[in-house]
Amino acid sequence: MPDNTNLALNKPRYFTAIDGMRLLASVNVVLFHLQYIGGLHDMGGSPGWFFRLVKGPAFHASLFFILGGFIFTTKFAASVTDGSFKSWWFIKKRFSELYPLHLITTLTMAALYLIRRWGTDTMDIPNLICSTLMHLSFLWSFCPIGTMNLNTPSWALSAFFLCYVLFGPVLKWALCIKTRRAAVVWMALFTLPLAAWGWLYAAAGLPNHDNYYQFFHGFAPVRFFEFGLGMLLARFMMMREENKRPSATGAIAGLRYDAVFVLTVALIFISLSPSVRTNPAITWFSYHVLMIPLYLLMIYTVSQDKGIFARILSTKIIQKLGRTSFYPYLAHIPLISVITTFCERVLDYKKFLHSPLNILIFMILLYGVSYIYVYAVRNKRREKKKAKLCS
Repeated sequence: MPDNTNLALNKPRYFTAIDGMRLLASVNVVLFHLQYIGGLHDMGGSPGWFFRLVKGPAFHASLFFILGGFIFTTKFAASVTDGSFKSWWFIKKRFSELYPLHLITTLTMAALYLIRRWGTDTMDIPNLICSTLMHLSFLWSFCPIGTMNLNTPSWALSAFFLCYVLFGPVLKWALCIKTRRAAVVWMALFTLPLAAWGWLYAAAGLPNHDNYYQFFHGFAPVRFFEFGLGMLLARFMMMREENKRPSATGAIAGLRYDAVFVLTVALIFISLSPSVRTNPAITWFSYHVLMIPLYLLMIYTVSQDKGIFARILSTKIIQKLGRTSFYPYLAHIPLISVITTFCERVLDYKKFLHSPLNILIFMILLYGVSYIYVYAVRNKRREKKKAKLCS
């Protein structure tokens, strides 16, 4: 490791607690969507703290994007430095892992649209075809206006693939940053487009039509800056400061990081309060801008692998579930839509989503099946393919 570069790039780095953060964000977003479409009705909004976190949502897609940039940077920085990283290979691998599920979920929602509206005057086949193509081509996050929302979470996949396309060149640039101070300055600059986009949304009169909101909410080029913030945070952590004082170790360091983690969560919880979110503009700013530095601080804190919360998030089962968390995120709305349609039309049971027990069972099955697929099917397939190539 050459001293003149201040890089910690001799090997890929892995932070076990980060996967726990991925699970936290995934579960929160899934619960947010389920309650939004009528789930957990029987709980009557109690306990209040739980519904504030869920409805916020406290941990949402911005955290996904920051974590994505952070994880891929720490994983591939070494291979970029030695010249072995290939952008096309990286994009192809992500495509093969995620697109099949995206295809299935999009076509499922298109089929449900036909089932629910067949024989009615509300069916719009040309718009359905156009919307399906927009989703499948990863263009929906760029221009959802005038189209149908077939599978809401698919906007994130569309935005992520723009991040994947830009990842290689941007990572090469990020690795040229030589000081932590410069990394912090660039993080501040990467936050400015998020604030400017919110200002533009407010200047447009905060259009509340679903597709107009979706355009501002999921616009891929803006979401890239969140991904870039994760990359810059990873770069910040790679560099060594000259004459750096020895850091605290043991219980003292753990208590310090736990205190910062608790404070950050408390600030997030406060930002979700109705007394803070007094109007749509402030709500937007709180959701899309204020959360960003808090998420960065949380990631930095738990990635130190010190303290109770870092240990909890590093627990083997939480860590492994976290690595599968994007599959439940993509699949939960189509799955719950199929289940509720079957219950309502075949069983005449119209309150599936209302029961907390039903939601709990659904969540266990959703994440359990994703876990089995990743570790018993996908990874085994990878091992066989790798063995075949080596033979």
